[in-house]
Amino acid sequence: MDVHLQSALASRMFINVSILSIALNGSFFGYLLYSNRLYEVGKCCSSYVWIILPLTELLKHYYIKRSFQLDGSVKTGHIGSASSRATLNAKSGRLRWKEWFGFGVLFLLAMLFYGFICFVLGAPLEQTEETISLALTLTTVTIFPIMLLIGQSQTYQLLLSETLELKSPLANSYLNLLKNNCIGVILGAWGASVVAPLDWDRPWQVYPIPNVVGSIGGLFGMNVFNLLSTAYISMYRSQRPKKL
Repeated sequence: MDVHLQSALASRMFINVSILSIALNGSFFGYLLYSNRLYEVGKCCSSYVWIILPLTELLKHYYIKRSFQLDGSVKTGHIGSASSRATLNAKSGRLRWKEWFGFGVLFLLAMLFYGFICFVLGAPLEQTEETISLALTLTTVTIFPIMLLIGQSQTYQLLLSETLELKSPLANSYLNLLKNNCIGVILGAWGASVVAPLDWDRPWQVYPIPNVVGSIGGLFGMNVFNLLSTAYISMYRSQRPKKL
């Protein structure tokens, strides 16, 4: 594929996924405020966060994958013979359940890691359910989309800081976008902690409401940044030949 065409396709993908994410996150915030469920986000048993957020991430993943034909497989040094490919196809059905099992294990490990970090940074030890809710939210909007794209085994490699290059350049661009979103989520959750020690005595200051809202707000802000920066770069590239 031509470099300019590939760059234009990546820009279009970034704009589409950013607009979709902004719309879904904005609708989610609107739902919490309209239904007066903002103060339930820290309760795993009664909160709808753990249902709505995975559904929004699944919607974004399948839209992007189907619209842009993303291939999340990793680039390898050899293609393999026809017999080896046939053997892999025959085993794929038996290995699929192992993939889903590993998917669940990695999700739980990520939750445990986030929960441990929350306790290290000062989360109350007696508020276990609230910490689980926050860890669930962070895992859903950071690790979960990456696992959907590249699978659990490749996600392990990525988390262990191993070099990971996908076959499709467009999928590589989307993976970088997801990693940037992770930065926005973590910064948003961490930055929202500043309101907790303030003596305003507001109900939305109760742990982990600021952190949950901050994590989703960080994702929202990063998508706004991606949208504006991609749109600016696209306009600059379109005007550059005219000036020349």
